[in-house]
Amino acid sequence: MRVEKGAEGYIGKRKKVDAICLLFYIVLGIIIFLSGYFITKTRANIFTVLAVLMVLPGAKRMVALCVMLPRKSVSHERCEKIRAVADGGTLYVDYVFTSTEKIMHLDFLLVKNGNVLGVLASSKQDEDYIKKYLTGGVHKISSHYHVSLFSEDDEFVRQIRHLSQKEADKDKEKEVLEYLYSLIV
Repeated sequence: MRVEKGAEGYIGKRKKVDAICLLFYIVLGIIIFLSGYFITKTRANIFTVLAVLMVLPGAKRMVALCVMLPRKSVSHERCEKIRAVADGGTLYVDYVFTSTEKIMHLDFLLVKNGNVLGVLASSKQDEDYIKKYLTGGVHKISSHYHVSLFSEDDEFVRQIRHLSQKEADKDKEKEVLEYLYSLIV
């Protein structure tokens, strides 16, 4: 099951995929270990080493699951409401990203006409840090982009409706979109 980053329902689907993969690696490690034990009648064999190596991809899935577990996907109704006013822009939904210090979560992130607009998720987060982090990364690509974050959908929609109709440079917009997409966990 392919999970598209930034798509509606991303967090819920990602949790399921990570849980299934984690379970798979655990079961596979146990099967490899027991096979080696029954074949050689000792724990000291190559199968034990292979079983222990199953911990590595399992740990990666466990970390991803721990990052996503406290977060919730945006409801379909809310997503449709925002999609209706965001036409012409690129909309990311369930936007979870990390820095070296924090895990951050936006319900929506819209790139349109030289602007990056986001709606903070309802969990307690440091809005100033998130804005500074996004602004710093986006301004490395193009200093003409404006980054704004909102705590309410209504403020976000109001700002979208007041955006200028002047389109941004397509090449710079593509670079900004690639950067923002690369941040998604």
